[in-house]
Amino acid sequence: MRSNDAYLGLPHDVFAFTMLQELAARSLDVELGRYIHMVGSLHLYDRHQDKVASFLGEGWQSTVDPMPPMPRGNPWGHVTELLTAEAQIRDMRTFESVELPQDGYWADLARILGAWVARTKHRLPEDAAAISHQITLDSFRDFI
Repeated sequence: MRSNDAYLGLPHDVFAFTMLQELAARSLDVELGRYIHMVGSLHLYDRHQDKVASFLGEGWQSTVDPMPPMPRGNPWGHVTELLTAEAQIRDMRTFESVELPQDGYWADLARILGAWVARTKHRLPEDAAAISHQITLDSFRDFI
């Protein structure tokens, strides 16, 4: 990358790029290779210093426990189910009405989105907590 904001951009870019890497590996039925992120200008703006300190103070930045691996097999049917759930979550009145993907990994990704929308967009922390309790993979609970 030519330039990357270490606070706002990097975490999102690494997630997106490694998800694309896993989608490609699963589609081709090959082992997942290494991910190397190279940046010409990795920077942190002064105005984000307090937010970075708060984020780092949370202590959730493990380099030991990565996300759980994407299930083996062609992922595209699951991606379609996740995109359908995501569209329903955007228009969500109640999370119970959302059609979750059949596979637990993909359903948990939808639950993470649902909990985030309930907490940040609808300001319903109780609903977000209820959705969070439905997550089946322990390592995904850390993202809530």
